[in-house]
Amino acid sequence: MARYSDDEQVEQIKDWLKENGKALVAGVIIAVGGVVGWQQWNSYQDRQSEAASMAYLQLLEARQTGSDEDTVARRGQRIMNDYSRTPYAAMAGLQLGEYHADRGNLERAREALEWVADNARESSFKHLGRLRLAQVLIASDRASEAISLLDGADHGEFGAQYQERLGDAYAAQGERERARIAYEAALEFEDLGQSRREYIELKRNDLQSGGNAA
Repeated sequence: MARYSDDEQVEQIKDWLKENGKALVAGVIIAVGGVVGWQQWNSYQDRQSEAASMAYLQLLEARQTGSDEDTVARRGQRIMNDYSRTPYAAMAGLQLGEYHADRGNLERAREALEWVADNARESSFKHLGRLRLAQVLIASDRASEAISLLDGADHGEFGAQYQERLGDAYAAQGERERARIAYEAALEFEDLGQSRREYIELKRNDLQSGGNAA
């Protein structure tokens, strides 16, 4: 093994720095810049989340205080447009969907819920948007579109809800046997709550009497 004197080692270090010093400094700058950039990004995300939270509270306030429809819609749409990367955007879309549906404005409800189904980043919100959209489509005499939306879709932890809503759509079309099969499929899910189970059983049994409990 070669041995070097202290002077030789110093000279080797100088030569290495001459050859690699710029790259080393650049690497340090990039690393430091990356840390600073990441901190700035996290800070930006925190500010966005805080602003979205405040905007969402304003939306809830508008609903609770009976503000006019345009004000509620404008506040909800602002969150969906400006804070689409936060969970509050999907929550605002679900709020608008419910708000417009309660007022009988099914077209505006459909638009809000379609946005949630297509753009929500959290899978649970995406499923809720899809299920509520199907309900609005059924109420709008567009049951076939609801079936296309639900049938064969990935349902995650919402399997029972998907099958129940499919049953509702088939029942709306007068396809009683398909509706019965869908309701039976919903009842097979063990995590179904007792009250919901009883309601689905009621809808299933109602098919035989020619009624419609949906």
